[in-house]
Amino acid sequence: VRLSGDGTATVLTAMQDIGTGTRTAMAQIAAEELGLPLERVTVELGDTAQGPYATVSGGSSTTPSVGPAVRAAAGDVARQIREIAAQRFDVEERVLSLTDGKVISADGGSWPLEEITGLLEDGQILGQGARGPNPAGMRVMTYGIQVAEVAVDVETGEIVVERIYAVHDIGRVINPLGAESQIEGGIIQAIGHSLSEQRLLDPQSGKVLTQTLDAYKLPTIADVPEIVSELIDVPDAHLTNLGSKGLGEPPIVPTAAAIANAIRDATGADVRSLPITREEMLRALREAGERDRAERVGAAPA
Repeated sequence: VRLSGDGTATVLTAMQDIGTGTRTAMAQIAAEELGLPLERVTVELGDTAQGPYATVSGGSSTTPSVGPAVRAAAGDVARQIREIAAQRFDVEERVLSLTDGKVISADGGSWPLEEITGLLEDGQILGQGARGPNPAGMRVMTYGIQVAEVAVDVETGEIVVERIYAVHDIGRVINPLGAESQIEGGIIQAIGHSLSEQRLLDPQSGKVLTQTLDAYKLPTIADVPEIVSELIDVPDAHLTNLGSKGLGEPPIVPTAAAIANAIRDATGADVRSLPITREEMLRALREAGERDRAERVGAAPA
């Protein structure tokens, strides 16, 4: 993390943002640690010539892996700022804090960050930070639960997902809007995985038959149900200095089971393969009907 002479900060890292809001989250982490408005922090991604190597963006690992390193680097900058200010203005470091782009003293003194960096020959402060391994015997675990409401047409096998409730524990929530959007996107993707997306192969040639979006049916906006999400914002202090956990793939995982259980609750039919097409739904309904008839016959008095 580099604090420039104009009081702006830059986060330098080789990580990537693949649409999950990583850039915003890293800027928020640095801004909080430096006491800067968010608009005064920029993030430069994906350039190993400027910044240190970073983890890949995958496996729900970016924020819990790179976030602690960003916080440590920003904390290193903040420490240097307090040290310089304490020497220059003859105050103790312990009474200094960083707020709104200023160094604030408990006795009432206040100095803009630009004034502090202006005391340096090169006019900037560079802080470094890293994220080490997990504590022995510990892993980053994200937890979640989802409940689905569905409507099933028993004549045609059509399934409509009407509502999904989702609660996810991701440790400390860095960006609530981004996290909620991640949950919604994961659920929408999982609805397609559960109900319509199917890769079909020609058994003779092995050629993929569902090569177009007309054949491989993704959910459209008409298929998106009401999604009610809640985040459990409890930092996991055992893992890192940030206490945040990943939320990339986890929202996708519970949806199919929630839909299948809702179908069983509504119809008594068990579906055990994905996607749950109309044909699969009708097969499960027939099987459930046959099972019910067999149970009634078995329970009838001799």
